[in-house]
Amino acid sequence: MAKKSLKDVRTDNTAQVLECILKQGQSSRIEIAEKTMLSPSTVGQAVALLMEKGLVEELRAGESTGGRRPILLRVNPGFGCIVTIEIKKSGIAAQIFDMAGQLLDGQTLVNRWVAGNDLLDVIDKFLKKVKNQKSPARGRLIGLGLLYQDDIPEYDLMIEYSTLISTDLIRLETVLATRYNIPVKKEFINRYSLDYYLRTIDAGCTDYAYINIGERITASFILNKSLVKNSEDSVFDLSEAVLCGNYAGNEHRPGRSVAFAQEIALKKLTAEKIGRQLAQVIRSALLFFPVNDIFINGQWKNLDQIVDIVAKEFPVHPVIRKSGTPDGHVNDSFALRILTENYRLLVES
Repeated sequence: MAKKSLKDVRTDNTAQVLECILKQGQSSRIEIAEKTMLSPSTVGQAVALLMEKGLVEELRAGESTGGRRPILLRVNPGFGCIVTIEIKKSGIAAQIFDMAGQLLDGQTLVNRWVAGNDLLDVIDKFLKKVKNQKSPARGRLIGLGLLYQDDIPEYDLMIEYSTLISTDLIRLETVLATRYNIPVKKEFINRYSLDYYLRTIDAGCTDYAYINIGERITASFILNKSLVKNSEDSVFDLSEAVLCGNYAGNEHRPGRSVAFAQEIALKKLTAEKIGRQLAQVIRSALLFFPVNDIFINGQWKNLDQIVDIVAKEFPVHPVIRKSGTPDGHVNDSFALRILTENYRLLVES
C-alpha cells in the first residue's frame, strides 16, 4: 500500500474533525480530540483550516469543568444549502435547507405530473435560480436530494440524451450530479419515511421489508439495517409475480404500455386475490430475505383489506402491518443525511 502524503494525512484529519462536529452539532476542540483520538494540536490545525474555508464557526463558551470555559464549534449554517425535491404524481415541490438542517424556503414547482426531460427542465430551472441567489447560504449548492413517489416507474425518471451519433437514456440523478457537480441522493418517499421512523423510534427493528402497492408493486428489503440492492436499483418489482396470469403486458415491450397493463390488471383483481398472491410471493422471498417485519403501504383503495389478508397468511412470523406515515416531514433529516454522507467532499473542494 502506497504511503500517504502529508497533504493526504492533513485532509484525512480535517475530514475526521468536520465529521465529528457534524455528528455532535456543537463541540469543543478538547471534545473533538477525545472522540477522534487526534492530538489537540492536530485538531487545532484542522479547525483553523475549516474556519478559514468558512465551513466551521465558533459559537459560544461551553460549561467550565474547573478551568477556562471551552469555545464551542459548529458547522456554519450559512456556508451553503442543500435542496430536496419531492417528485409525486400530483406535482413537484422543492425545499431549501441550510447546513444546520433548518428550512430556508419551500415552494411548489408545478401542480401536475411531469416526467423525463420535462421533469429535468423543471428541476434545472429551479436549481439555476438557487445558484444565482447572492447569499452564500442560498447560492452555494452543497447537495441535492430526490424523494420519489414510491410507485413511479423507472422509465419516467430517465432522461433522453441525444448526440449526432446516438440517443441514450440516462438516469435523472446522474444528469443532475454531472451538470451541477454535486452529490445527488435518491430515495423513495414512503420507504425513507419508514426508515427514518424506525431509526429514531424503533431501533430494534433491523431486518424488515417495505412493500408498496400503486402503479407498480415494489419491495425493498433491509437486512441488519442495510438496504439490499437489486442490481443498480434499490427496489424489487413484484408486479408481474403478484399479477400472474392477469398481467397483460409483454416484458419485452418498453414504455408506458407495461405500466398501463399492470394498472388494468390491478383494477381487475379483487383485494382478496391480490392479498393471497402477494402472500405467495412474500413466502418465496423469505427464503432469500429472512425479515422479521413486513410493512405494506401505497395508494390502493382496498389497502387495509389487502394487509389483513396477507397478515392472516402469516399469523406468527413475520409480523405484517400497514406502514403509517410518521408525524412531520423527513426532508430536513434527508438534507442532513446528504451533508453527513458527503462531508469529505467539502474538505477536498
